[in-house]
Amino acid sequence: ARAELHYSKEVAGKRVGRYINCEDQGELADEHDEHMVDLGDARALQPPPTLETKCFELRVNPTKVRSFQDVEEIRQVYYPEMEALVKEATGAERVILFDHTVRDAGASQTLNPGVGQAGSAVIRVHTDYSDGSGPRRLQSLAEHGGYTGVKLSQEERDDIMSREFCIVNVWRNIKPEPVQSKPLAVLDPGTLDKRDFIPYEMQFPERKGENYALRYSPAHRWYFFPEMEKDECLIFKTWESRKDRPRYCFHTAFEDINTPADAPPRSSIEVRTVAIMPRREGP
Repeated sequence: ARAELHYSKEVAGKRVGRYINCEDQGELADEHDEHMVDLGDARALQPPPTLETKCFELRVNPTKVRSFQDVEEIRQVYYPEMEALVKEATGAERVILFDHTVRDAGASQTLNPGVGQAGSAVIRVHTDYSDGSGPRRLQSLAEHGGYTGVKLSQEERDDIMSREFCIVNVWRNIKPEPVQSKPLAVLDPGTLDKRDFIPYEMQFPERKGENYALRYSPAHRWYFFPEMEKDECLIFKTWESRKDRPRYCFHTAFEDINTPADAPPRSSIEVRTVAIMPRREGP
């Protein structure tokens, strides 16, 4: 595939980021830097990519969910399915699913939807957490609970914070036909240079979030899984505490320049989880 990807660029005198549901204070700028890139077929990679080698992998994992418009069914049926999948894929001792977003690229322009609302596809190269906000996500889960209502005790939080953990997303097409527009692209972490990371602020009325945006580099190697089916799940790590392996999966939705004009819009669901690793034995 070939597509124009939206990287980020810095604006003099401003920090990179955007205001969400609050007044623009003029301190943040969200300027895109567009570059035409080639994207490889991740299905053709040998050996197949895994969370440990590339920060992303594809697994076949049918769901029993009948309606992804039913928030309660998602919570009751989909959350346990996805926690089990992430546990199996990561080797985690415990998985806490704390958030989900349904995205309908044809119906919504909202990047940060409310509960039960559909969001639009995110056309910006990013990873969901930074080295600061990754650990803070876990702390805030303990203190306030997540969107799911999961709340950890102080004892649980102290135990988890003393362990290695990663934040893992699972992305699924929720239409009966394969994805034909705005698929998800993932970046080979072996082509990253941390000097190209840009802290990206998200200013909400009551809090500030942070992830990483990225400067363009011709060294980047992008991949996607063509025509993802409903039974397939793209699992990817958005932040990893262990420093002896790839730690960040930058990703973005994109539009292939050869996508037919009448291609149906894609609908997808993504969940976000914390995968807590078993305590390491030994000294």
